[in-house]
Amino acid sequence: MAPSAEPQTAPFGTWDSPITAATLTSKGISFASIAATANGIIYVNEGRPAEEGRNCIVEWRDNQPRDVLPAAYSARTAVHGYGGAAFNTMSDGKVIFADWKTHGVYVLDPATGDVTAAVEPDEKIWYAAFNSHPHRPELVFAIREDHHDKEVVNKLVVINTENKTVEVAATGADFYSHPTFNPAGDRVSWIQWNHPEMPWTGTELFSAPWKDEKVGTPVKLAGNGDEESILQPRWGPDGTLYFVSDRTGYWQFYRWSPEGSDEPSAIVIEGLEKGEFAHPEWLLGSCTYVLPNANTIVAAWTQNATERLVIIDLEKNTYTVPAHIASLTGIQHSAVALTSPTSIAVIASTPTAPSAVYHISLTPSDASAPTVLRSSTSVTIPETYFSRAQHISFPRTISTHPNTLSHAFFLPPTNPKYTNTPGDLPPLIITIHGGPTIHTDPGLSMMWQYYTSRGYAVALLNYAGSSGYGRAYRQLLNGSWGVLDVHDAADCARYLISEGKVHPTRIGITGVSSGGYATLQAICMFPTLFTGAVSVSGISDVEALVAETHKFESHYAFRLLFDDKVPETEEEKRKVYRERSPRFQAEKIKAKLLLLQGTADEIVPLNQAQAMADDVQRSGGVAKLVIFEGEGHGYPRKAENGLRAKKEEEDWWRENLAEVRN
Repeated sequence: MAPSAEPQTAPFGTWDSPITAATLTSKGISFASIAATANGIIYVNEGRPAEEGRNCIVEWRDNQPRDVLPAAYSARTAVHGYGGAAFNTMSDGKVIFADWKTHGVYVLDPATGDVTAAVEPDEKIWYAAFNSHPHRPELVFAIREDHHDKEVVNKLVVINTENKTVEVAATGADFYSHPTFNPAGDRVSWIQWNHPEMPWTGTELFSAPWKDEKVGTPVKLAGNGDEESILQPRWGPDGTLYFVSDRTGYWQFYRWSPEGSDEPSAIVIEGLEKGEFAHPEWLLGSCTYVLPNANTIVAAWTQNATERLVIIDLEKNTYTVPAHIASLTGIQHSAVALTSPTSIAVIASTPTAPSAVYHISLTPSDASAPTVLRSSTSVTIPETYFSRAQHISFPRTISTHPNTLSHAFFLPPTNPKYTNTPGDLPPLIITIHGGPTIHTDPGLSMMWQYYTSRGYAVALLNYAGSSGYGRAYRQLLNGSWGVLDVHDAADCARYLISEGKVHPTRIGITGVSSGGYATLQAICMFPTLFTGAVSVSGISDVEALVAETHKFESHYAFRLLFDDKVPETEEEKRKVYRERSPRFQAEKIKAKLLLLQGTADEIVPLNQAQAMADDVQRSGGVAKLVIFEGEGHGYPRKAENGLRAKKEEEDWWRENLAEVRN
């Protein structure tokens, strides 16, 4: 074998890479959710930038794929603003889905490709989270969201897909999730909550009998105001109801039997108590655990923002982490489906492989590597180009939180064909996740490998308020949004500088949505620390956000801004709004700012980015606004817009970080 070529010496940020913008867009896909039938047929909802961002349902039978959703449809919904749970399998093997274009609900026969309407379409009524009765598949428990009036109304309903009727099953709460029949078909369960709570702050679990095609009188099983978040209720094969609660400070398992005690009981697994079996449910339909039998749970368990699959023995109260699946992480949202009593399908990533759909054997004697059904990228990149995420913890310097730590994943620049100029240090891009109540995991992301393979260092910040570290860490941001998260970003940069990992004067910061807000706040509060910034769908005016945002988040900002001390007068509120709104601090900004924004964003409207750009330019600063027609919240979904966004972003970093020589 011929010896490999010697690495070429070149400045950080200027290296050539096989990871292109097309790798992230036209040659890539995303996986929105996964489901399976009782006989093991797998269905995956794929987001496809190359098809105008359409979501296609793909059937996997005997590890062979087939598109089953006709091209005229896109399986996607916007219930609760962010959607999720746009499709599910039915007990007769068919598939029920919500269509993005019409907001209609349809039943798909995968065998024939026939699509029939389940309800009469109404563009003002949206549906999601479908669960069909185990013996009467035409009866489907679901969420309905009515947009006919100014005040959006959410209800639980039962759809009869044969006669297209819709009956209300539960009403009165602001929000619902996880409507589910039990295996016998004689009980239902669901989660509900009211403003000002969010799914991760305070929810309630209900169950009710099902008789004569009606939901009976419900009973609350768990939930305690704003002190307990209940997530992911799921019926076991023996009729036991399992769920996850954070009443101990971490999302842990509990169970309740309709035939047993009135009170749910905790499932305590030694060694797993300080981790979490759920994550904030921004999307409907979360599924990160399954029950192969009455004595086993296969679940994603998260500690330090890192997911791993564990197999729990409920008889012995013990767990194992099989070696052949130990590297899987990034298991969030609707990511796990049971394909048989001894196998599962999982959407996951690893430290050296991007998100993919895996089929995994749970048989102890079968330790073969998981079968990769499909990767999120069609391009094969050698592992030598990949930067492995390193978990770091660093001290806070803000006086309000002494002797506490924040966290991040650090990715050093990595490219086998290049080495840096002697004595040089890499530019740093700090990326701040959205939410803010969510976290970034260490699974390989092509979005950030795009930059590390070009000679940038990247820090994936899990600031105060992030999930993956327990309830107390999530609550740290209450009352401090736009302050503590921003200080964490600055402390991350200072820590990496002090460790000699990055160049001290070539620091960039970026984020989407709430991360975009923190990005804008950071360049106002620390004008000499950050050289460049990229905000995607970022918030610039907090008061405008509170006035204009959608129902799901319409009270969210109050707790983040005020905690439980909401000012009594509008004048007092407005004072805080203005102090925490970066557009009103634009004169402080020295960093070069790029803003990426879609015209169809209903969560953070275009006027937020436009106002920020105008105010920076009016103050004599540099701000460029790039607008994407028809795109919604976050990064563009369509391939051509994604390509343009990546080019704008890379050019910005290269000009303001890589090519800046000191």
